[in-house]
Amino acid sequence: MIRYLRKLKYEINYFFKPPLSIPDNFEEGTWKENSDIYDLFKMMSKNLIQDLNLIDMMIFGELVETNWAIDEDFFNNYKFSNKKLKPAYFNVADVKVPYEASRLQHMQKQNLISSANELQNFDQAALLININHFPLIFWNSPMDVAIRLINLIIHRQFLAKKSNRIKIFNDSEKLLDDFISQHYQFVKDNLENDGNVVGNHYLIELSALVFYLANYETKSSLTDTEFVIKELTKQLALQFNHEGTNFEGSTHYAAFATEALILCKLSLQKLDQSSRLLSTLDRLIISNKTFLSLFMNKGELSQIGDNDSGRIFYFAFDEDYPLKFNWLFKIIDNLEFNQEVRSTSINQKIEVCKELPNLEDFNHVTHPRIKVFSKDHVAYAYPEFGIFIWRNETEYFSIRCGPVGQNGVGGHSHYDQLSIECFTDNKWIARDPGTGTYTDDILTRNKFRSLDYHWGPNIDIEFKKEDEFDCFKLNNMSDGNVIRFDKKSFFGVAEFNGSKVYRKIMISDGVLTIEDYSKLQILKPYKSWGEKKSGVKKQFSKGYKRISDE
Repeated sequence: MIRYLRKLKYEINYFFKPPLSIPDNFEEGTWKENSDIYDLFKMMSKNLIQDLNLIDMMIFGELVETNWAIDEDFFNNYKFSNKKLKPAYFNVADVKVPYEASRLQHMQKQNLISSANELQNFDQAALLININHFPLIFWNSPMDVAIRLINLIIHRQFLAKKSNRIKIFNDSEKLLDDFISQHYQFVKDNLENDGNVVGNHYLIELSALVFYLANYETKSSLTDTEFVIKELTKQLALQFNHEGTNFEGSTHYAAFATEALILCKLSLQKLDQSSRLLSTLDRLIISNKTFLSLFMNKGELSQIGDNDSGRIFYFAFDEDYPLKFNWLFKIIDNLEFNQEVRSTSINQKIEVCKELPNLEDFNHVTHPRIKVFSKDHVAYAYPEFGIFIWRNETEYFSIRCGPVGQNGVGGHSHYDQLSIECFTDNKWIARDPGTGTYTDDILTRNKFRSLDYHWGPNIDIEFKKEDEFDCFKLNNMSDGNVIRFDKKSFFGVAEFNGSKVYRKIMISDGVLTIEDYSKLQILKPYKSWGEKKSGVKKQFSKGYKRISDE
């Protein structure tokens, strides 16, 4: 009954709620002749183009026609045109499909074809974008409008250099500037800065605003810049932990947020070289590069928490290999940092030593041992993110234990406390499953978030039922608590549906012994890990909507 009442309230609210207003009264900005992103793309293209599919327009790995006005979820054969718009169409369709098209991120790749000498053998025929054909759903998500604003400004830099393959308004700079300014006003009018979680959406919107201010001059530039810098300063303190990690509790959201930090850095360098915010941005970018590099195996970034494809520097992203992330580190390596910032890092080689509990009355299981390390390794602790890592250049092991992301809400976290990942001998032994999908299939969404899909404690526990309105929160798992951690051992605890489970790990001569303790009678040992299925326990999602059995 409660679910139906929640659903009725949701449907009524959005039935009567008017769509977001597209502004027709806005200040027209004056172009500043900025080219920082164009220059970055040109420099980076020499290192990346040979590895990328620049021609085909793809959405979540699926080929689509070069049609910039997609108003449907073609995965579920559902058209959004003439429908009452709302944030989610639970178990019906995925709004993220047209949102992905609405970002116009594919312009980055297409314009790169015209600007890079190495790509002159490609078809140079112009591609037209008719903004009059944009469906209303393209204005349904302020964050996605913000990403489109970023991509339109990047296109404007290519147009100024006459290096654009994409044509909008028949290359009229005046009409394009007006269109960009309209987007800027829309984002300003619809900032997502309230609610129970203020997170990556607001960060991306602020990044888009500061990018506009670095590229356009308006009568309100001074006051707008003061507002954006003040809000960015506040949000960086709220959304990033002292150790530099992002509060969402997801490696791929950390990568997305790092892209936003890079865009903010490049923009602030144009606006105010003396801004104290620049040193904060530099520190966070370097910290996240260090953090994310620990999850790279065979060039792929592990999917701790959600991974839903958010990108700013889409020109370097490969839809065919969506977990490949070396490009992000290459971008950071090509940025200029103060040498002191480059050499300064928070020490994550810390140890934890608390009093051990008495577990004499607990049930106890031992899982199959894992030979991980053939040579020396280093242990890294990120307690604020909630993950502990042992690795060397080629071998990797991690365990999730700590805060549930988003200050306990867990919108982009999974039921993965005490869950492990393991990569050794060039193959996966245990791997995080990824995301699957979001709101169009709640069953799949909940499977990929579940304890059953992760290599945590092997307990067949009955969780309290979660419906579509719980798909961006965690109700049945506590924060993890680390009791012991060092180079040779780990001991931690978490509660699942109110029942405590402890996990103990010992490393001796490169071999891991993993034991679990609980008063639950249903605690069982694994018969094997995922070495025969590329580390996969149930199913694997190699990026959003890309689902396989391994």
